[in-house]
Amino acid sequence: MPSLLESIEKEAKRRVYATMIRCLSSYQGQVEETVDDFHRGSHSFYRANDEYVPHWQGESRGAYELVYWDLRQIEAQIYATADDLLHEISREIAQIWRKIEEL
Repeated sequence: MPSLLESIEKEAKRRVYATMIRCLSSYQGQVEETVDDFHRGSHSFYRANDEYVPHWQGESRGAYELVYWDLRQIEAQIYATADDLLHEISREIAQIWRKIEEL
């Protein structure tokens, strides 16, 4: 009987771990999708920047340049944070897979 009970417990743990992996994989996909959306939005901004801003002068140009460089810094932070997050999610998924293999 203990063998049957152990088998059932292992299967239950496998299922819990598999559910955790599916949730983390889904979260990973959402992060990637969000980063892609942000990239498309910033790309549109830079495209408009290249087309219209070269003709601006004076105060409006100076004010715009501040916004432009702020966006560049924020963009770098977002990409760095997303990379860290995706790395951690992958690491967590790998740890869960190891737990499954140990069962």
